[in-house]
Amino acid sequence: MVEAKEVVMKKPLPLLGLSALAVVAGTAWAGEQTATLAVEKMYCALCPLTVTKAIEQVEGVSAVRVSFDRKEAVVTFEDSITSLRDIAAASTNAGYPAHVKDPG
Repeated sequence: MVEAKEVVMKKPLPLLGLSALAVVAGTAWAGEQTATLAVEKMYCALCPLTVTKAIEQVEGVSAVRVSFDRKEAVVTFEDSITSLRDIAAASTNAGYPAHVKDPG
């Protein structure tokens, strides 16, 4: 009888371990991300200012660097608060269509 009790007690432990691992792994993937967006239709020196202001207004964005010469924006954001889709939409809505830049 004691032997059966030991088996029953050991079964929940691996499940508990997997649950704890899932929680730790989930939080390890969430957090601050940096991505580069291609920003179209920037034709003058004031365009990057407009793009910067639009992206800065997105909740969860912590930094924005817009390059007129490269036609891109490097954005640091909290991925648990916002997404690249929301950030690109902010630039697009300001008149400067944006999309995630192909790393290649």
